[in-house]
Amino acid sequence: MVTSQVRLFADDTAIYLTVTSKSDSQRLQNDLLKLEKWESLWDMEFNPSKCQVLHITRNRKPIQFKYNLHGQTLTPVNDAKYLGVDISHDLRWNTHISRITTNANRTLGFIKRNIKTKHENIKTLAYKTLVRPQLEYASCAWSPHTQVNKHKLEMVQRRAIRWVKNDYSRHSSVTQMQNTLNWRTLENRRRDSNLIMFFKIYHGQVAITLPDYLVPPSRLTRNMHPLSLRQIHVNSDFFKFSFFPHTAVMWNRLPLDTVTLPDLDSFKRAVTVLSY
Repeated sequence: MVTSQVRLFADDTAIYLTVTSKSDSQRLQNDLLKLEKWESLWDMEFNPSKCQVLHITRNRKPIQFKYNLHGQTLTPVNDAKYLGVDISHDLRWNTHISRITTNANRTLGFIKRNIKTKHENIKTLAYKTLVRPQLEYASCAWSPHTQVNKHKLEMVQRRAIRWVKNDYSRHSSVTQMQNTLNWRTLENRRRDSNLIMFFKIYHGQVAITLPDYLVPPSRLTRNMHPLSLRQIHVNSDFFKFSFFPHTAVMWNRLPLDTVTLPDLDSFKRAVTVLSY
């Protein structure tokens, strides 16, 4: 029985552990050896050349350890892609956002070259089907807090808006065109997505539990609704703007008649008309 956390999805496997000492590193290595026995039992085989080691830490002197699988030393990396999300060693999302915006811009260029119509509905459908999902996949995990990364994402949609409206004049307002199309900003859509996921977690509709630090406050004030959670104080922006701490703040700010809605569909409709 392994002591580390193991996640399996199709042919992707991740094993991870909080490492605070050399003994923790040895535990993780021992679990790798146990996985070797497991793959033999189930007639499977991990490919060490496709395996990587990612140390997620902001310590200047992290614990060094050479992990091995099938006698081969696994390659340490600064960034690794897992289930379509680029995870960096320092938990910055620059690499992931640069990749998805590059790919989305490439797809947008492709549909602009190949869809020769002036119908806004057709162009909108193409953008929402082929481009926007690339900018929103798993955004609950990596939603950025820096203006630079927010701008990178919004610029893809703003280019799409000009194409849909067939208006490339520098004197035209993209924001006004966006309002005409009734498109929400990608930032607002990410907030919607975070709140919807939080609703599912809060009501036990997904296999994710609230962390221990998110508990009801000791007493409710006038500005709190009955489902409010205690505000936590953090020193790092990386934690402050991660999913649970950041979304809990938005959750606490929801109107009473929204947060107490009985079902997911009603909640979805309610949050998508809120102005932030």
